[in-house]
Amino acid sequence: MTEQQEVQPSAAAPAADNNKPENKAVGNKKGGAGVVLGGVAILLALGLTGGLYLHGHKNAVTQQAEIGALKQQLAEVMGKLDQSNSKDAEQLATLGKSQQQLQDALDALQHKVLDLDDKRPNDWMLAESEYLVRMAGRKLWLEHDLISAITLLGNADERIKALNDPSLMPIRKALAEDIAQLKAMPRVDREGLTLKLAALSDQIELLPLSTVSMPDAKAEPDQAVSTNPDEWENNLKKNWVKFTENFITIRRRDGAAEALLSPQQEIFLRENLKTKLLQAQLAVYREQQALYTDSLEKAQRWLTQYFDVDNSATQYMQTELDKLKSEQIQFDYPDQFKTQAMLEQVLTERLQRILAGS
Repeated sequence: MTEQQEVQPSAAAPAADNNKPENKAVGNKKGGAGVVLGGVAILLALGLTGGLYLHGHKNAVTQQAEIGALKQQLAEVMGKLDQSNSKDAEQLATLGKSQQQLQDALDALQHKVLDLDDKRPNDWMLAESEYLVRMAGRKLWLEHDLISAITLLGNADERIKALNDPSLMPIRKALAEDIAQLKAMPRVDREGLTLKLAALSDQIELLPLSTVSMPDAKAEPDQAVSTNPDEWENNLKKNWVKFTENFITIRRRDGAAEALLSPQQEIFLRENLKTKLLQAQLAVYREQQALYTDSLEKAQRWLTQYFDVDNSATQYMQTELDKLKSEQIQFDYPDQFKTQAMLEQVLTERLQRILAGS
């Protein structure tokens, strides 16, 4: 308590000094300086505010220009998008129109097909008959397969018969003539001929070769001595012959003896004979009558010349070759079928009539 009381008087003392004239002068000076500083601060604040305003205004103008440019670019992009969308819409419309046209054409074609089915439901059988006739021609002219050609023509006739169309009777008549012409032709059993030739070829190794045949010796004259004295010269000759028989015997033979073949020549002979029979087999399939006959004739000539003709195997082969040589393997086939042109003409006329009616 005493310390507080002592401090208070000292604090009140300066307050009492402020009322002095000196103190007032000092106070006025300080107040003027404060006013000046305040004005400067206001001017600074105003300048700063103006600068900020100008800076802000410039930025606002720049931003407005940028915004305008962006809006212009955006407008251009939107315009291009609108143009692209319009082009796409036009293309889609064109495609849709084309698709609709195609659909309409497809519907019209289906209606035509249905209409044709109603008008001629069995025309496909006629076209199939024409195809069978063409196949028969190929079998006959390319492969010389007579049986297959007759079968195909018969199948074509069955299909035309199933149509039950009186207007097709001329075609059936032509088909019957073509079939009869083919059936009248002689048929060759090619497989049978080649098998026979192959069997004969296997028998060649068993054929015996001909041996050396010596001509018959001439008969010796009678060497009996006569009792007639006038025949003393003949008796002398006969005695001389009897005397020399114990030393040298001479017999005369007329004719040439064939020399024997060497083993190598025998092999070549048998292989050449097999080759001739093989050529005959190939000629059967190729229908080469001249080559077929020539091969068999050479085989027969070699059999007679080099093999034992008295042997039963050789005789059997000669007989079989004679039979095979008489076979005919080449024929003159018809150049074309009458039915082919008639079927093509009927199909063309019906197609033209259908197209004209549609």
